[in-house]
Amino acid sequence: MSQVLLRAGSLALIIVVGICLNTFGIVGEDTGAGIKKILINITLPCAIITNFAGIEDMSAAMLLVSAVGLVMNVLMIVVGVVASRGLPKGEQAMNILCMPGYNIGAFYLPFVQSFLPAIGTVTACMLDVGNSVMCTGITYAFAAEYVSEEHHGFDLVSFGKRLIRSAPLVTYVAMFLISIMGLRLPEALLTLIEPAAKANSFVAMLMLGLLFHLELKPEYLQKVGKVLVVRNALAVIFAFVVYRFLPLELAIRQTMVLLCFAPLSAVAPAYTGMCGGDEGMASCINSLSIVCSLVAITGLITVLGIQA
Repeated sequence: MSQVLLRAGSLALIIVVGICLNTFGIVGEDTGAGIKKILINITLPCAIITNFAGIEDMSAAMLLVSAVGLVMNVLMIVVGVVASRGLPKGEQAMNILCMPGYNIGAFYLPFVQSFLPAIGTVTACMLDVGNSVMCTGITYAFAAEYVSEEHHGFDLVSFGKRLIRSAPLVTYVAMFLISIMGLRLPEALLTLIEPAAKANSFVAMLMLGLLFHLELKPEYLQKVGKVLVVRNALAVIFAFVVYRFLPLELAIRQTMVLLCFAPLSAVAPAYTGMCGGDEGMASCINSLSIVCSLVAITGLITVLGIQA
């Protein structure tokens, strides 16, 4: 319990630092936007490469795990589209981007490493393949195209261009192919990018703090509450299906159950702003989802009797 609270506290502290830097004018108003670009184009791709380098088992079971991560995101995108019909474009983008996606690298992996056997870390990384292919590229490309004012209908060519311009997505696809082929990256390269990869958690949380914006207006609270309620309701459904019906060993299923309650992806607020949505509100959803995840995952670890 103390390890869980300490890790969550360290993440919360970074967010608080970002809030203070912004509130007291220590940094400029555009600092958050600059940090966002660093996250998406530098630290996150480096973290993806590093995580993949540690995966040695690409069995059929692990490929199934990756596929589940992708399917969960697709289903949540569909729910986001349905739930946002008739809303302004910015709110549509927020719902589509903030309902799917999981923060695995910066928040979830520490839980896995502390409470599950080694297979848990491999499972989490493979889940992050399907998850990150969606939340670091495809979900954004879809949301941007869906709310675009430039044309009517869905333009596949424009959609494809958005995908290609996503540095995290391109990195994930490249590393997935490298792993499938059984190739290994040079240790020298991994050593060079290691500092940037390790900085990803800090950069992600600092970005959330710099972009944090909490409005206590009733209409704001309703929108934030709606996304969180839908996310957690879907998490319960996904967790039940994964635990009861997937033909995988217990440790893998336990890892996947915990993941269902992981917080929102750290890049969702950034992509929300890029699509014309309220970046501050998305950041608020992200921050509150961390609190919800801490409670849910801690409770599940206790109820399931999970031990490393």
